[in-house]
Amino acid sequence: MANHPMATGALKEFIRGETERILRDCTECGKCFEACPMRQYSAPLTDAEPGVAAAGILSILRGEHSTPQALGWVSVCMHSGMCVPACPENVNPKMMVRIARMIASGGLGGPRQISTRNDRDYFDRIRAFAKLQLTEEEIGNWL
Repeated sequence: MANHPMATGALKEFIRGETERILRDCTECGKCFEACPMRQYSAPLTDAEPGVAAAGILSILRGEHSTPQALGWVSVCMHSGMCVPACPENVNPKMMVRIARMIASGGLGGPRQISTRNDRDYFDRIRAFAKLQLTEEEIGNWL
């Protein structure tokens, strides 16, 4: 990348614009959360209310401290994209959760709300992601 500082500025501007759009358009219906295949792989998510989880993601986007459900969701998201067609507002929940993860991990300069190390659900997520992409035979051979 020849002009790295400009590219970084453009990326930050894109993230800012997407965050504003998501905060404006998301109705916190939780349909994206309901469609997420990763819900079953994290304890805080198995009984979470969809609207509460979505509201928690928006609180992360606003730079606020969030709920265990929302932080759990951003921690387990594998970007399957199954949430995207579930959104009635065309918000792109995959992007919403990805930006929330950047913010929650402190990657955009704010306080860290999730750890990127010592992730006890890491291998469960790998197994889950593999199940989304591997045949039963491949799963038997690898997992």
